[in-house]
Amino acid sequence: MILMMIKLIFDYSSDSFQIHHKAKTHIILPTMSELDWSNIPKDLCPVCKTDKYLSPEIQFKINPECYHKMCDSCVDRLFSLGPSECPYPNCSKILRKNRFKTQVFADIEVEKECDVRKRVLNVYNKTEKDLDSLDLYNQYLEEIEEIVYNLTNKIDVEATNERLEEYSIINKQSIQLNNSRKDQEYETHIKIKKLKRQLKIDKKRLVEELKEAQDKLKKEKEQATIDQLQNAASQNANDIIKKVEESGPNLEEEFEKKISELEKNYEIQKEAIIKGDDLLVKKEKDIPAIPFTPFNGDRMLKLPYKLDVDTYRDPFYLKMVKDVQYTASGYKIEMFFERSLNDAFTGLDCSIQEEKMPAF
Repeated sequence: MILMMIKLIFDYSSDSFQIHHKAKTHIILPTMSELDWSNIPKDLCPVCKTDKYLSPEIQFKINPECYHKMCDSCVDRLFSLGPSECPYPNCSKILRKNRFKTQVFADIEVEKECDVRKRVLNVYNKTEKDLDSLDLYNQYLEEIEEIVYNLTNKIDVEATNERLEEYSIINKQSIQLNNSRKDQEYETHIKIKKLKRQLKIDKKRLVEELKEAQDKLKKEKEQATIDQLQNAASQNANDIIKKVEESGPNLEEEFEKKISELEKNYEIQKEAIIKGDDLLVKKEKDIPAIPFTPFNGDRMLKLPYKLDVDTYRDPFYLKMVKDVQYTASGYKIEMFFERSLNDAFTGLDCSIQEEKMPAF
C-alpha cells in the first residue's frame, strides 16, 4: 500500500514538472538572415543583437561604403586587425575601421545625399565670380545637382563617377586653388568671429568698470554733501546739493569715448584681416603653445571681492587669532579668508565657449 502511494506521488510530481517545463517560454533573438531588414529597430545592433535599452553606453556607427549600421563594439571586434568584409548578409563591401563615423541624420538617405554632395562639391568648387555670367553659373549648379542625384539614386553610377573623375583631372589646378581660397575664407571668418567676441568681452568689462565708478562717485558725493552741510550752516541746502551733483568727472562721456575707441580699433583690425594684412593683429603662430585653461590662466587679475578683515568678526576664528600657538608660527587669519573667498569666486564668470577658440 505504501509503495503504491509513493509511486503515485512520484508520477504526479513528474507530470507537474513536464507541464511546468512545457509552459516556460524562451525569447530567442532572430539571426541576421531572419531579421526584417526593412524594419530594423533603431536601438538594436543587427550584428551582435545588443539593445541600447540594456546597454545605454553603446554607440552606433555607419560606413560610407555601404551605410550598414553596427555598434562600436562590433566595429572594434571585426575591423581592428585590418580591412574586412561587411558582416551584413548579401553585402560584400570591404570596410575599414577608420572610415566608420557616427550617423548625423535619422534618415539614412539624407545621410547618403550629404556625403555625396560633400564629395562632389570638393571637385565642383567654383563660385559665381569664377564664371562669366549668371547663366553659366546656373548651368554649373544644374550639373552639380544632376551628378548628386545620379550618385544618390544609383543611376548610371559608373558613367557619373567617370565624369566626376575626368572633371577633377582636367581642372586639377583650379580645384586646388579654389579649395585653398575656401580654407583662407574660413580662416578669415574665424578670425573675425574671434575679434567680435573679444570686442564683446571688452565692452562688458567697460560696462562693469563704469558701474563700479558710478557707485564709488555716488558714495563720494553723498559724503561730500554731508560734510558741506555740516560745515556751512548759512548756505541753502539745495544749492549745496546741486553744486556737489554738478562737480566730479563725467563718467558717461568717458565711457562713450572708450567704447568708440574700441569699435574704431575693431574696424581697423577687421579690415586688416579681410585684406590679409595681419600686421595689426597678433597671429596665432606667434602665441606660445600653452595648455588651455578655462580660468584665464588660473588666476584673477581683478578681484571680484574686497577683503576687509578689520570689520569682520567671527567668534570661532577670533579665539584662534589670539592663540599664541597659531600666531607664533607666522599664521595669519587674512590668508585663510583670502583663500576661502578665492575658492568661492573662482570660475563664476568663466565661459569656456568664449575663452576657448576653434583651431584653424
